[in-house]
Amino acid sequence: MPDASSLEPPAAHPARALPLVAALALLSLACASDDAGTDEATTDGDGDGDGEGEAAGLSYWADAKAVIDAKCVSCHRPDDIAPFSLTTLEEVRAVAAILPAALGSGSMPPWSPSPGCQDFEHDRSLSEAELALLLEWLADGAPEGDPADAPPDPEPGQPFAEDAVLVMPEAYTPTQEPDDYRCFVLPWDEDEERFVTGYQFRPDQRELAHHVTISAVAPASVAELEAMDAADPGPGYTCFGDIGVPGRALGGWVPGSLATTFPEGTGMRISPGSKLVLQMHYNTSSATPTADRSGMALSLAESVERPLTTLPILDFGWPTGTTPMTIPAGESKVTHAATISLDSPLVGMLIQELGAEPGEPLLVHQVGMHMHYLGVSGQLRVLHADGTETCALDIGAWDFNWQGRYVLREPLELGPGDTVEITCSWDNSAANQPIIDGAIGEPIEVGWGDGTQDEMCLGSMVVSRP
Repeated sequence: MPDASSLEPPAAHPARALPLVAALALLSLACASDDAGTDEATTDGDGDGDGEGEAAGLSYWADAKAVIDAKCVSCHRPDDIAPFSLTTLEEVRAVAAILPAALGSGSMPPWSPSPGCQDFEHDRSLSEAELALLLEWLADGAPEGDPADAPPDPEPGQPFAEDAVLVMPEAYTPTQEPDDYRCFVLPWDEDEERFVTGYQFRPDQRELAHHVTISAVAPASVAELEAMDAADPGPGYTCFGDIGVPGRALGGWVPGSLATTFPEGTGMRISPGSKLVLQMHYNTSSATPTADRSGMALSLAESVERPLTTLPILDFGWPTGTTPMTIPAGESKVTHAATISLDSPLVGMLIQELGAEPGEPLLVHQVGMHMHYLGVSGQLRVLHADGTETCALDIGAWDFNWQGRYVLREPLELGPGDTVEITCSWDNSAANQPIIDGAIGEPIEVGWGDGTQDEMCLGSMVVSRP
């Protein structure tokens, strides 16, 4: 979701925050990029360069290009949302002076999960060897080397099997600066149950698209959704983070994302009479606002062996107010935690659509967390019945602009008697306040809520039966 001067994404425009159920849509964002890359620094063995006298050592063609292509180019390419392209040596050299600081600080390439917890698909983070390679190559003046040493082109991915392509009913030109959040009800007239087994976002004006979510709204909430849409005079309706009504998160997209396919034999259910909502976050500081008519391609199945559902992880007393989630004004480190038992009746109700009973084993395929602007760090842990524990997600440096749902390379098993713990930390000091209407806000006491200066501590796990 990058948009950046100095390679840092701008703070999202504060408008309002996320209600509990609809916030799960934002958690569906799964940042994706090819995870190929060099694991070890290599050298240009013959020392050939692009000019007479170039010293032997690391070079663009033999060493740096493979890493840049794998970890940077998915966003830093022509007509994409990043502020400059890195597809050629000349483009890299043009911004070489600012790259070491961005790479060394970890702000680029953006990747929120901390290492050592879980292995995720599409990991854009740099290994220590890759970081050392790029920094050394840049410090040496970014030598070109021999084009004959260019890395092979990446293997083409499997073609996405699209069964339906849904497009915004009308074109919309973003108007809010620097960020415009807009929701669009997509045409969906299926009168039979369907399962989404994969999705691929089709951006129209890619340079404006900061991130996207797609959600399913059940028939019981469709009238409320349509009334909200009709009340806004323009195409779609204004929304911030959430879609404004209860919805099931189906998926999401950020710059650099590839098509997403759920595990074999699984899928997200869409009931007859539902509506689908595409939420667009446009960043108008990245390019001149232009009429956009983006869409989403879906792969569908009439049935699946194992339906998927999303488990919210939180203290349910927080949104109801029975358990205050107080974050005092001026406090720089405030932490709240909660656990949810997989044997609880609430979890049993949520997994009914999986055909599972309370206490049955589950498989976790994706994990995510959600906080607002004051968030500092967050963790999800599985506390097993035998006394052991498993780290499911650790975000050591929270950034509202880079939240998402992360796809596990290997599913995480949940067993009878296990509990899941969520821990969130916030900084409510004067130095960490969001910018509202162009001014930095003053610290106020904060609790759970759907306002701009409210907060949340919400985890998610996408699960199926084994």
